[in-house]
Amino acid sequence: MELKHIGRYDIKGLIGQGGMSAVYLGYDPRSLREVAIKVLPPYYLHAQKFRERFEREALMIALLEHPAIVPVYDMGEEDGQPYIVMRYMSGGSLAEKIKKGPIPLRECMEMYLRLAPALDTAHARGVTHRDVKPDNLLFDKYDNVFLSDFGLARLRETIGFTNISDGSIMGTPAYMSPEQIQGDHEIDGRSDIYSLGVVLYHMLCGSVPYDGATAASVMMMHLINPVPEIRLLNKSLPVGIQAILEKAMSKNPKDRYQSAGEFAKAIQAVTTGVFKKPVLHNGKPIATNKPEKPSIGSLPPVKPAGSRRTHRDSSDTPAKNNGTVGPIPVGKHDGQTPVAPSNAGNISASARASAPPASSPEPLLRKIMRSVPTWGWVLSITLIFILSLTVFQWYRDGFPFSLLPDATPIPESNNSSNSPGQADKLAFLNESNIWVSNLDGSGLVRLTTDGLEKSHLNWSPDGNSILFTSGNCLSSVELESAQVQSITCFTGTDSIKAFDISQDGQTVAIGLDESDLYLIPYAQLQNLPQTSLPFDLLALAQCSYYSPFQLDDPLKAVYFSDTKDHLAVVTSEDLEGSERDKISVLDFSQCSASPQLVQEILPTYFLFTLRGYYDHPEISNVSWANDDQLLLNGFLNKEGFGNLQLYNFAQNQGQEIAPNGPCCYRDANWSPDGAYLFYTYQPEDGGDIRLFYAPLAEVKQPSGDLASLPLPSGFFASSFESLQPALRTAH
Repeated sequence: MELKHIGRYDIKGLIGQGGMSAVYLGYDPRSLREVAIKVLPPYYLHAQKFRERFEREALMIALLEHPAIVPVYDMGEEDGQPYIVMRYMSGGSLAEKIKKGPIPLRECMEMYLRLAPALDTAHARGVTHRDVKPDNLLFDKYDNVFLSDFGLARLRETIGFTNISDGSIMGTPAYMSPEQIQGDHEIDGRSDIYSLGVVLYHMLCGSVPYDGATAASVMMMHLINPVPEIRLLNKSLPVGIQAILEKAMSKNPKDRYQSAGEFAKAIQAVTTGVFKKPVLHNGKPIATNKPEKPSIGSLPPVKPAGSRRTHRDSSDTPAKNNGTVGPIPVGKHDGQTPVAPSNAGNISASARASAPPASSPEPLLRKIMRSVPTWGWVLSITLIFILSLTVFQWYRDGFPFSLLPDATPIPESNNSSNSPGQADKLAFLNESNIWVSNLDGSGLVRLTTDGLEKSHLNWSPDGNSILFTSGNCLSSVELESAQVQSITCFTGTDSIKAFDISQDGQTVAIGLDESDLYLIPYAQLQNLPQTSLPFDLLALAQCSYYSPFQLDDPLKAVYFSDTKDHLAVVTSEDLEGSERDKISVLDFSQCSASPQLVQEILPTYFLFTLRGYYDHPEISNVSWANDDQLLLNGFLNKEGFGNLQLYNFAQNQGQEIAPNGPCCYRDANWSPDGAYLFYTYQPEDGGDIRLFYAPLAEVKQPSGDLASLPLPSGFFASSFESLQPALRTAH
């Protein structure tokens, strides 16, 4: 009989039938959403061991809450038939994606960086998946990958039937580890690492490493055969990927990566060059796990392409022309020949095996020890002791990240002998008008009264005016006279998508036509006619490659770093009809067709998940903490408030910043010298919007009772408008 209902859920159809369960597409009339319902087939109801296994899956999934594990909504029993209600994964499975052809290495890396924390979480709780395969890796509508089907998982304690002879071996032969095939009782998370290696091989070349006529023959290959050379099937892969596969799929679990995170980092290293390989005197590289700061020249460039989206803060209404812009200080721009990227190689497994053993260093060590006088050893030990105390004190008193502005001095700019200074004025938007105040909230003045929608507030380098965009026009307003002056309006485009001025005041970044990014000297703005075409920017640029530089995806915002020619570019990827924000940090210091990609940030990377990103995959604001860290503002509600995450380039991870408690923040912006943080705060359950300008010491040790700027009661009539704050450097 066809199943129509189970519990309160309506059954809309069968999604799939497995060996021990069936999965239906259901509808929950209470939450008004589609769900996936897994039920035990009726003919298993009286098989106690199968029912126990099914019920164990329900319990384990409920305990394994993680953003990359398919969440469980409900579980129950209907007429003696147990069921589990889970999120419906509308994006299909990895198995379906592989059928379309091999998956690019970078896409594989992103999947593993997301899945690794989920598996490591399960392994830390004593749960081994035991059936990691493409069919059990599912995607939501945003193309985020999830682990599913922990039905074959078990705790480390021995719980039942693992003999091959009785047909109850748990797993899928094509992806099973050698110890799983042999029926070992002490299987741990390293078995899942092996299966991940097989899945990676399958993704990269479109076929599994071991394929035979029978399940028994495939199992024997896992036990005996070496890992096939994958580059024979996909020559576009880097040489180093073979060594990674061989380690992940080692026959002995002790020789594999010991965690999914370690495996994911190795894939990231060979994909992006995040971890460099030291070079021997004979020029051959050797492998290492030691993380280093990314080498700009070793990372892949961003490929130019066209695109399709407008900035959400833009307007179609141009600003009025009330005059002309005054003289703008002349800056300097250097165009140089680009440095060719370097590619680190890898030694193959056969080369490592044939390498001669290193000679023992003991005789030389004893000779050195005898040659050093006693006072030398005493001095060395004393210095080591003092250094250890210094490091201990630094870590105890410092912020959890070692690269925050007060922990590591901000390096001097390449274009200026002075580092960024303190802030002394704040400009922000309220009811589409520009306001200015002192940093303690005093001296509040409204500079504009037209109420036209505005975006991209930037102080002029001399600090005497504020530049802003309105629709397709760029204008400025003077601080003393409040006089608005039109700089130019771009015909042929609805709005200016992005605008930012570099910290040294020499360069301007302008985004037009969805994905076209222009970089021109700030001094050349005065040479633009009142009505401009995008082509006019090309004539003013000192590097023709950057007027325009075409991005792969729709441009949303740009942010110059404090002291370098690095630009954080926020774009929106279109994945199966849904958009998600990502950040590409590009180095524009040299004039070349492809600026170097310093870092690419997705809030789904390993050890870095921005809260709310899966439901609202947007980044409402970005601010440079220093040249190696970005403060990202998440997006939890319709007003754009969310959590703050400080993303560290070198560590490739983020840490939450919460001066007033867990949530919710918006408009976060560091002061030029990195000593203060400006932000807007509103409690997660709603309430008044308050502005804060907090010293770094109070941000590091939040108390929740920081003093807000004393603005008039009810000053912010709407919570939907972003303040887009701009802090002026003291002159």
